[in-house]
Amino acid sequence: MIRYLATALGLLCLTCAGTLHAASRELTGTTPSGAWYHIAIPDGWRPGGALVMYQHGLDFKTATSPPGLGPLRDVMLAEGYAIAASSYRQRGWALFTAIDDNRELLQLFKQLAGAPGEIVPFGGSLGGLTALKLAEAPGFPLVRGVFALCPAAGGARLWDSAIDLRLAYDAVCRGAGDLPTGQPPLPWALNPGQIPDDLGDLLDWTQVARALLPLNQCTGVNLPSYLRNDAMQRRLDELMAFTHITDEDFFVTNVGYSTFVLSDVVRAPDKLGGRNPFTTAGVDYGSDPAIDAGIDRIVADRMAAAHFREASDFGGAVGTAKVLSMHTSRDQLVIPANQEFVRKVLPADQVTSAIVDEGAPTHCGFTTAEGLAGWEALRAWKDGAPQPDVAALQAACTTLAAAGTAAGPCRFDAAAVVAPFDSIVRPRVPVPVPAGVHSARPIPPVLLQPRGGRSGQRVPAEP
Repeated sequence: MIRYLATALGLLCLTCAGTLHAASRELTGTTPSGAWYHIAIPDGWRPGGALVMYQHGLDFKTATSPPGLGPLRDVMLAEGYAIAASSYRQRGWALFTAIDDNRELLQLFKQLAGAPGEIVPFGGSLGGLTALKLAEAPGFPLVRGVFALCPAAGGARLWDSAIDLRLAYDAVCRGAGDLPTGQPPLPWALNPGQIPDDLGDLLDWTQVARALLPLNQCTGVNLPSYLRNDAMQRRLDELMAFTHITDEDFFVTNVGYSTFVLSDVVRAPDKLGGRNPFTTAGVDYGSDPAIDAGIDRIVADRMAAAHFREASDFGGAVGTAKVLSMHTSRDQLVIPANQEFVRKVLPADQVTSAIVDEGAPTHCGFTTAEGLAGWEALRAWKDGAPQPDVAALQAACTTLAAAGTAAGPCRFDAAAVVAPFDSIVRPRVPVPVPAGVHSARPIPPVLLQPRGGRSGQRVPAEP
């Protein structure tokens, strides 16, 4: 869930670069809450004009400078949009405060430039989800359009895959590369002092591998295949099959999220403050009988789970806003099935959800022409043009690429079929537990024979 999409999407208008105009005013600083801000206002912008609120993706470093304004910055300014972005006051999964951070940013923008007539939320990955949530949050001007690239739209449900991987790692690697543990009864969540504060972009697998030496000890994942012993390769294959990950770099990144970012969500005092929102009790891991038998069974604190969902989930109450959401087909960090959460809560005439067919896995690896085609289609649609479909996006992209306006290729796939989310991330089942019990090994009651483990209290069998 990278902070800036520019690494994957160098989205500039190539042939018209000389005609694009820099902002007449650029303003940076910090808000009263401590978040950095960056505002750009083009020549001719007046109160009542449109404001793009750009949302960066997940960054695991605490911000020390103003955020960027996104890969479409120059195009948007040339089209007359002002742009504003917040670094957020939280690192990592920043959704506990991100909406309030944007409210604070909007208030500052009003003081500096005047009130906008509408806002257009735009972002990718975590920022894509934040853009969606801005459209349903009270206290903002009219939202007529949302541009969400590879949005983490599954919200709290995404983190079920992270806890599954974290606990499956213990089941597979126990005694062969144990990860550090935190304070009981949640040993799988590192204590705050054990969580690095300088990892930044966890897509840099070399950073993650250096911080997680036991991962290499267990799986040999950062060794050449000829240096891995058979046991390492077997454990690596088992964990990658369990998580439906085929790319080793993405596997390392996902282990980083399930170890460090998940721990921060659970332990940070301004997030869940040491409460567990996750349940593995009753989950069917039967695709891997050894993991199913050996994985720690934990049960969520109900209030923590509710708080986590409230902060993280997209409900779809966006009024009349039009949403254009795009995903790369082989993303193994924010999987394409996240589009399911956008499609199921929005009316069909308010959402265009498109898949780009890529040959190798990327996270948000759109070409310049694909990104620009999506933005221009949304801009026209929100202002009264007919709703674009995937074929129209492909045609617009092809036109841009053929004219030399933006680099292709164009890979929108109108026939793309996305695997259901529950087929990748195992569904949770309700587990009746006494109040105050946070973890169990195992559930359901027919499995309630002691098998050891380190997960804390067990849930008692039904009388």
